[in-house]
Amino acid sequence: MSTTEPAFKFRPDDPDAPFVPDPALLSPRLIEVKNALVDAVSGVFRDKKITYDEYEKFRQVMMLLQEFKGVHGWFDIWLAKMVDASYEDEWPGTTSQPEGPLYVPGAPVLTPEADGSYVLPQRDDEQGTPLIISGQVRSMRDGTPLACAEFDIWQCADTGIYSNFGMDDSPAWNLRGKFRTDPEGRYELRTIKPVPYMTPGIPQLILDIWNGLGKAHFRPAHVHMKLRHGDLPGGEYMTQMYFKGDPYLGDNDPGENSQSSLEVGTTRHSDPEELKARGLEKYSSFLTTTFDIEVETVTK
Repeated sequence: MSTTEPAFKFRPDDPDAPFVPDPALLSPRLIEVKNALVDAVSGVFRDKKITYDEYEKFRQVMMLLQEFKGVHGWFDIWLAKMVDASYEDEWPGTTSQPEGPLYVPGAPVLTPEADGSYVLPQRDDEQGTPLIISGQVRSMRDGTPLACAEFDIWQCADTGIYSNFGMDDSPAWNLRGKFRTDPEGRYELRTIKPVPYMTPGIPQLILDIWNGLGKAHFRPAHVHMKLRHGDLPGGEYMTQMYFKGDPYLGDNDPGENSQSSLEVGTTRHSDPEELKARGLEKYSSFLTTTFDIEVETVTK
């Protein structure tokens, strides 16, 4: 018979013995924050006279989010930005953004074109307007380029659908890929301009809340960018690139993450010679934009 103490007990050894917390396990900080949160939420309940029916609807929302595996997204919307210094107006660098629910690890490493640029995997007849993004990744501390920083990119297609989730017939890793910046921290990537999209499977109760808040059901078009480099705190940084003039930006964004500092303008090119030089003869035009990324770096 094993004499090992079980990790889990169904009952205390002595049901009548008083409980004494282990001082070595106590966290004054946790107690302080928990009590402050309870006081703050209690104040809202009292001030706004929250009814039981309203509380019950909130509880149902949280249960749905748990089933949908979207609780983390809820915290990203409401709380993450409160502890992210890059959301502050005086932040000198590129605002960070949450990963979101549609990231898939393991995207293919792209092979550079003859000119050193990259092309995201896409179908031969990929619909939409080609988009060429170029820029530089550098330290916001002193402007030092981040050479060989790894980009991990993902976005929706012109259909509004992300690959790798079985929602249509798009091939695996369509419009997903990884590549590195050059020794000057520069990059150029060709993709398809994404469109506003609705995350699949959103429960009606969530849509009802968005309706009540005056939110759209579609997130604004964006390109997800995850950066990895040894000079980044924690080795990783995430952001998203949006497009000026998108009607789903700002207060209309149900994700409440779009930031004006992350919006870019685009230039349309329709000259046949330019299209031919880019190998885009089957399209009537393509777009170009610049998206520089300035990130906090560790001091070595």
